Amino acid sequence: MLTIVAYVTAAVVAVVGVWAPGVSESQVRAIRSVIAILVALPAALLFIFSLAGLLSYFLFLPSLSRNSHLFTQIHATHLLHPVTTSIVLGLLAVCIETGTTEVWLSWALLLLVYLAQTALLVARLRSEELLNGVGERGRRISFLLGHVMLGGDLITLAGRAKPLLPWRLRSLPEDTWIVDVRTKSEFHWNRLQGAENYPWGKGLAEAAQHKPKDRPVLVACFSGHRSPAIAVMLRRMGFQTVYNLSWGILYLMLLERGRKHEGPFSLTRAHRDPSRRGEDLRTITHGYVILILLTLVGAPLEGTLFDRSASAAQLGIGSVLGLTGLTLGILSLLALGRNFRVYAAPRRSGTLIQTGVYAHIRHPMYSGVALGLAGYVLCFGSHFFIPIWAAVAILYVLKGVKEEAILLEKFPEYEEYRKRAWRFIPYIH
Repeated sequence: MLTIVAYVTAAVVAVVGVWAPGVSESQVRAIRSVIAILVALPAALLFIFSLAGLLSYFLFLPSLSRNSHLFTQIHATHLLHPVTTSIVLGLLAVCIETGTTEVWLSWALLLLVYLAQTALLVARLRSEELLNGVGERGRRISFLLGHVMLGGDLITLAGRAKPLLPWRLRSLPEDTWIVDVRTKSEFHWNRLQGAENYPWGKGLAEAAQHKPKDRPVLVACFSGHRSPAIAVMLRRMGFQTVYNLSWGILYLMLLERGRKHEGPFSLTRAHRDPSRRGEDLRTITHGYVILILLTLVGAPLEGTLFDRSASAAQLGIGSVLGLTGLTLGILSLLALGRNFRVYAAPRRSGTLIQTGVYAHIRHPMYSGVALGLAGYVLCFGSHFFIPIWAAVAILYVLKGVKEEAILLEKFPEYEEYRKRAWRFIPYIH
């Protein structure tokens, strides 16, 4: 939202700058022009560099229509923000050139929006670092500011490391030391052949002491936002050739989708133990999904075909149950975040959620859907679909019971969590 506001404000500044009359004194105008040019030159260079990175992402991203949500969620703001920086600087040159109050006021508003967005980006990145135990607060924040405002590739170049585009990966020597700085769960999920895992750089300084400094190094993370700092750190430690994988493993996964490659720079992922097949409980999941869809379509049709309508009591109870279920479902989805999954087995990189509505109920999403569907059936006065609703509820109970064994195996703390939270309905079940 702040990105949209920033670009709308920038357009206003540009329009005001074009139409506002400039200062007429020739000597003052000449000095203003010189200063404006000095500001505009780095702004233009940054704009060209950052726009080239943004365009190359779009041009080479495979199947963008199918994967555009990944760009929006992970890359968009980070790739756009250096472009925004260049626009803010460029419009500052316009303000200096015109010197009118209207232009300066509109640019000041743009600057406030830009600073707010920068602060939020740095705070988010910093919170991730603190969560993973990364120290050196002062130097880290200054690096993060440069990273957010100027872009990871430019900061990498400034630190004398080299950005490496994913499609040039196989041009590296085979003996390249591959350093993966993602978390252990991310590394387990998908990684480059032969990569060594140092989550957020932990333990890397000690390991680097035993590596020859003339050996090429490739640093990779999930989306290219963590690796630049590590690449610069290794360069400062004396490694002669250090590469940072632009856009990270995520982009490489999209690039390699549907292809099979061999060699040290091919992707590999952990294979599930054949004895654990079926832990997703897909049959149960597919069963209740089909029954829910059937109910959503069939309950209104039943009322139309058999001329049935709900009584006032049914409408009242159904509305309460439906709204309660909807609220519970939304709260569950917000609490789960990226941990949400239709099937039972948790994500490899998932975490055990014990906050929000999950602090009191272990399966609030199932309770919410069952309550909402019951309200839906009552509001339409359906008779035929009451047994189908009961079947859905039974399938949810079965899935919840079986799912807990899977969660207990993945999360040792689940046993303690199970003792203090109800399964479906507080104080009842």
